[in-house]
Amino acid sequence: MMKECYQPGAHTGKHDIVHDGEECGMILSGTLQVQVGEQIKILKPGDAYYFKSTIPHHFKNVGRQPCELISACTPPSF
Repeated sequence: MMKECYQPGAHTGKHDIVHDGEECGMILSGTLQVQVGEQIKILKPGDAYYFKSTIPHHFKNVGRQPCELISACTPPSF
């Protein structure tokens, strides 16, 4: 498990991420855009996500405040 923080405008890179495993997380503060495949959701505090990491995915803070979340990835890939 990790505590992550994305500053306003920060994202996971130019290219979508793909790897073996599963991911989940819960937003603690701020706003996070989560794209998994073709689905895009804007998550706010208390919202959570879960997906298979073999689906291309991308995260971006689309808010004006830092976004903090707790996440987990299995098997660990970093």
